[in-house]
Amino acid sequence: MNTHVHSSLPRRALFSNASDATGHQLYSTALSVIVVTVLGFSATQVGLLNALGTLSFLVLVVPIGALVDRVGAARILILSLALKTGLALVTSIAAMWGHLNAAAAMVVVTAMGIAVVASENAQVAITPMLVGSKDRIADLVARMTAADRVAGVIAPAVAGALLALGTETIPLALALVLFVLALVPAASLLTVPRRAGEPVAGAQETEPRASQSSREGSLGHGFALMVRDRTLLATTLLVMAGNIGLAIGDSVESILVLRLLDLGILFYGLLGTIAALSGLAAAAVAPRIVRALPVRTIFGVGAVVQSAVAALPLLALLFPGAGYVVMGAFSALWSITLTITNIAGGAYAAAAVDPSALGRTAAARRMLTMGAVPIAALGGGLLADIAGMMAPLIVWPAVTVVAALLFLLLGRRARREADGDG
Repeated sequence: MNTHVHSSLPRRALFSNASDATGHQLYSTALSVIVVTVLGFSATQVGLLNALGTLSFLVLVVPIGALVDRVGAARILILSLALKTGLALVTSIAAMWGHLNAAAAMVVVTAMGIAVVASENAQVAITPMLVGSKDRIADLVARMTAADRVAGVIAPAVAGALLALGTETIPLALALVLFVLALVPAASLLTVPRRAGEPVAGAQETEPRASQSSREGSLGHGFALMVRDRTLLATTLLVMAGNIGLAIGDSVESILVLRLLDLGILFYGLLGTIAALSGLAAAAVAPRIVRALPVRTIFGVGAVVQSAVAALPLLALLFPGAGYVVMGAFSALWSITLTITNIAGGAYAAAAVDPSALGRTAAARRMLTMGAVPIAALGGGLLADIAGMMAPLIVWPAVTVVAALLFLLLGRRARREADGDG
């Protein structure tokens, strides 16, 4: 493998990743505000929108993972970024000419969800190919996460400020430009081999390829690999349960902040910046934490902290006078917890799974972690409209508590089995 070629590519991958993250945050923040303040979405409609945006994680994530392993992560990454660019262009034009309605919003969000699934899966699969050893995977994952956070520091606040001035099209147009900037350097990643040990594009192949059955495998291969590793399975189930609670909260958070607490569009955008700054700080220390502590310890502490933090939106509803402080603290603490656990989980998966099956394994993990999100998102919105805002804000921390207990039980069982084998 030509490591010299690889050593020149991580910087381009980081730039592409940062531009993609900034563009997506601008796009998502702008659309989230537009549907509530301009289109007048109810909590149920917001929940449906979030459900459609994450539906691909349930329906398409495993086929896309297999496609990444078969076609190559770089090619899928380029195609997904091209799709994001086209969607941002269509949305900008629709908003400019006043044709952005509820149906159009549902369509573009669904398509953007497909692009997000493809790009995230491709980024996970290509990461081990950009470093020379498994020991450096955690550092690269942390750098990519930090790039996401750096890019996200300004984007939500800028989107909120522009929308507060009554400008709907500018943040969408900026997102379009950033998607283009992400697409250009991503093209250079085509020189990265599809699998570890495979020669780079244009180089003479000196080793026989793996058999077709080994290379392609079955769609269930990723699930089989994950089930064999109890630590990987336990962390995946914890993230899944946490995402269910988060999906419930996401369906009502914009309405909570913009309508019930009336904290303003500018502050709603600022919450994204607070989360990004906090995530950036967490990403800076995460590699040291990953090297110093076992992954089960990191996730165990994260599960407990996440359970407490999830109750803060409910506290803000009960004490609206403290809304600014409580929601700001929630954004910071939630981002820190998720950033550290995501880096730990991503680094562990990338190091523990063979690169030739990493796309399918990542897809299997994403299907479990995100598969229930569409139902939870829609359920959160319906629950708010039927039973009031307090109901989903109670269910949210309750789900995270169940997630923490589930992880602790699985972790104890895994340790017992390890002791028995020893």
